[in-house]
Amino acid sequence: MGVSSEKWKTWWWYHRFHVLIAVLALAVAVYSFLPGLLTPKADYALAVAGRTPLPDETLSTLQAALEQLADDKNGDGRVLVEIHPYTVDLSGQTEGYLNYQGASAFDADLVGKVSALFLLDDPDGFRANVAVPVEEMIPVSALPAWADGLPGNYFFTARSDSEALPLFQTLTQAAD
Repeated sequence: MGVSSEKWKTWWWYHRFHVLIAVLALAVAVYSFLPGLLTPKADYALAVAGRTPLPDETLSTLQAALEQLADDKNGDGRVLVEIHPYTVDLSGQTEGYLNYQGASAFDADLVGKVSALFLLDDPDGFRANVAVPVEEMIPVSALPAWADGLPGNYFFTARSDSEALPLFQTLTQAAD
């Protein structure tokens, strides 16, 4: 019995730092990856681009309405629509660092194909200044169930090359 006890003490003396480093590395890996694994992934992403930001209550109402119409695209058992608000003048005529900041963030969204659906206050400026293939624009005022919750001068559209086309077609049918 004394021999195995001595072997254990000797092994621990020579390997204690290796064991501590391995435990620390495992803790860092779990701390880094676990939140990403537990965070729900959005089924759809909506970019809201306008000259003035929409109130949080309006965005929450919009999110809830879209989640009722959408289907579970990623198969996790729930429907989640992520909203990315951008304060930007899509006509390209507004100067200033705030517009530049909003335009840069919106451009990154477009280039990275983060959002598949768009809610725009200037569809003509969007078409003129952005080279993204989109579907026909639907005015929010054509959606009677949503017209009172959103400003009437906004328009819905979707990327032509996205997986959000079934949801956009549902919106189109609601507008007809």
